[in-house]
Amino acid sequence: MLAVGKELLIGRTLNTNAHWVGKRLASLGTMLKEVTTVDDELTEIASSFRAIAGRAPDFLVVVGGLGPTPDDMTLRGVANALGVELRNDPEATRMMREHYAKRGMPDVELTPARLKMARLPVGGEPVVNGVGTAPGVRLVSGKTVVFCLPGVPAEMRDIFRRAVEPEVAARLGKLYRRYITLKLEGVPESAFAPAIEDELRRHPGAYLKSHPRGMKEGVSRIELDIAVVGRSKDKTDREGAVIRDEMQRAVVGLGGSIRSVRDAGGGGK
Repeated sequence: MLAVGKELLIGRTLNTNAHWVGKRLASLGTMLKEVTTVDDELTEIASSFRAIAGRAPDFLVVVGGLGPTPDDMTLRGVANALGVELRNDPEATRMMREHYAKRGMPDVELTPARLKMARLPVGGEPVVNGVGTAPGVRLVSGKTVVFCLPGVPAEMRDIFRRAVEPEVAARLGKLYRRYITLKLEGVPESAFAPAIEDELRRHPGAYLKSHPRGMKEGVSRIELDIAVVGRSKDKTDREGAVIRDEMQRAVVGLGGSIRSVRDAGGGGK
């Protein structure tokens, strides 16, 4: 994910978009590998885009900077990175007119600032924005599918759900998931770390992550997340249950106890 916006770098705006996208992708059985945040500056956008695309990820989601103001220069930066021009896109213009008509402004003037939102990199296709004015953009760079989305969270989420998520899910194919959270007490995280390391060696495809939750009455508390994703429901369920049971035994063996187990069971996507 490439997040564009000075407001994210100066602490004016919290990057809730990255948090939301990461959570959505995890629910599909995949994950964000990297989040890069850059200023609203052409050189920064273009160089970061080239660096990420050069690693050939399956998908690159660029968020922010699609609006009508001078600092909204994401699409220019992407075009510069790809070595292509921006062009007026008739379909993007139609989408904008339709948006204004739905808002009761069918005769609104498409000023140069508004038309700026319909100038896409050559090779890019507009994607419907069901909430706001600026269309999203889909394009391909080498083996990477790129989506450029508005930074306004409601707009970003709308386009992500309608365009990005279905394509990611289709690329992944049918997956099954098992997510389990153990709430533990009486075991310091440093003492528990070797047990997690051993478990990851036995189950290299699983996700295990401990989260310290401080001390209560002198007793340490930890939450342990366990996630298993696979193409076989039975195998995924079995592996999740095995890890859960092995981790519980490890806790007891270290003198701790299990306060609760939240096991969502198997699920498909």
